Amino acid sequence: MQNQNLPENSKLIFFLDKQKVSFKEKKFMQQKKWFKTLLVLCSFLYLNSNSSLANNLIIGSPTVVSGDLQFTIQWDNSWNTVVGPGNHDAVWVFVKKQVCGGNQSWDHAPLSNVSGNHSVTGGVLQVVAVNDGVGVFIRRSTTGNGNISSSTVTLALQTAANSVDNFQVFGIEMVNIPTGNFILGEGVSQYSFNGTTITAATQAAGFANANAYQSSGYGSTSALPAAFPQGFNSFYCMKYEVSQEQYVKFLNSLSFNQQVGRTNISPASAIGSWPIQNASPNNARNGIRIMTPGVATTTPAVYGCDLNVNGTFNEAADGQNIACNWLSWQDLMTYLDWVGLRPMTEMEYEKVCRGSGVPAVANEYAWGSTNLLQATSGALTNGGQGSEVSTASGNGLCAFGSSNSTTFGPLRCGFSAGAATNRVQAGASFYGVMDMTGNVFEQCVGGYNFNFSSFNGLNGDGTISANGFFNTANWPISGGGQSGGIARGGSFNSGVNELKISDRGTMTNNFNQSKQAVVGGRGVRIP
Repeated sequence: MQNQNLPENSKLIFFLDKQKVSFKEKKFMQQKKWFKTLLVLCSFLYLNSNSSLANNLIIGSPTVVSGDLQFTIQWDNSWNTVVGPGNHDAVWVFVKKQVCGGNQSWDHAPLSNVSGNHSVTGGVLQVVAVNDGVGVFIRRSTTGNGNISSSTVTLALQTAANSVDNFQVFGIEMVNIPTGNFILGEGVSQYSFNGTTITAATQAAGFANANAYQSSGYGSTSALPAAFPQGFNSFYCMKYEVSQEQYVKFLNSLSFNQQVGRTNISPASAIGSWPIQNASPNNARNGIRIMTPGVATTTPAVYGCDLNVNGTFNEAADGQNIACNWLSWQDLMTYLDWVGLRPMTEMEYEKVCRGSGVPAVANEYAWGSTNLLQATSGALTNGGQGSEVSTASGNGLCAFGSSNSTTFGPLRCGFSAGAATNRVQAGASFYGVMDMTGNVFEQCVGGYNFNFSSFNGLNGDGTISANGFFNTANWPISGGGQSGGIARGGSFNSGVNELKISDRGTMTNNFNQSKQAVVGGRGVRIP
């Protein structure tokens, strides 16, 4: 039953089914993964060619056609609607290139920034280029909903593709967050914003007094200029938290020295070593391990998932679809820079959860109500698999309250959404973004008692430093209440207060200063 306190438009998530508005996720989000395809041409290539699924989303192997890259794309549960939230889903697609005979590094391959230079067959989709050419958005061209059948995409690179090189085409499912007013905070939760309405005028003027919008004066030490993303303007948000498979694909595309910067142990360590968690096997359900050791400075390691610790990697129950934890601020920022996204601000976090034109509800969670039902990794069906679900079901189902953050851990991304769940049952935000409450903490730009006013929302450019660190200008250097970052939304280990949309109590903790079991995140992008 829908919560009667919810505005009618907040009940629409993905599908309009005549008079009934509901949220649908086919096959429990079977095989929730970051899809990747690979054109294999060089014999020394160390990555396997495959196609992966996310919401039954598949990209076919790319081919070089007259200097362009061509591949197929399909996915389920796509939507574009002008009613309710009035938004759409999309796939952020970007390309990495490996020069045949080179040093095995994967470099970003910029795309044309003119939409007309790209194409897609079928008449349902369109390719939308972005000004910086880091990637493209692929989305529905008109209103509609349902599954996207296989369509052929042709992308024009800024430098024509060489048929002797290797290419990887990556994609991340995104959700459009439309332009619009929204309420920031409800003035009740710990350190909450005070219920200010963010409008076009607010965004244009910035905050002359950076603490003026907060109940307790906990904000930036300097004024926030108009360039600081307050959330009014349209942006895209990752539909899911970064998964363990997504992070593995990222690590496997780095050089040896870049891997050193993003792991706790040398990439040359023994098979089965745990690179990003604190050493213990299966610690907090993170199954990322070294599959093939690297060779210092020359050959990067190959990582894989082995949640069940049986030595066989990337099996069905090896947790590829579980939200990736143990991500420090530097880890997440570097990942986002590499994929061409950026960190969200805590204002944007609240916009994604609460929605535009929706009254703030005291103590509400991301699904717009105070309903809350515990899910833990100790009570699962098909644990570790792409079909992993909690044995519990009902309104406000959320991964929280696990008593031990070593034994327990996060669940599969989007685990609470089923074939017929509504927003409150699926734990979905106003716009259809999943797991904004619970599972793993979201790392956001914000907090208190330090200066984050220089952050201007610049998107990542697809490249990182040679030693594996993000290098986009004006991104905060670190998080955890130190120089620009705050954790929001709670985790699988949190109590009820940390889960609330408006709660900012974690800004006094160093949750995202180092790798910790409860911290993960996702990214956003200004179109």
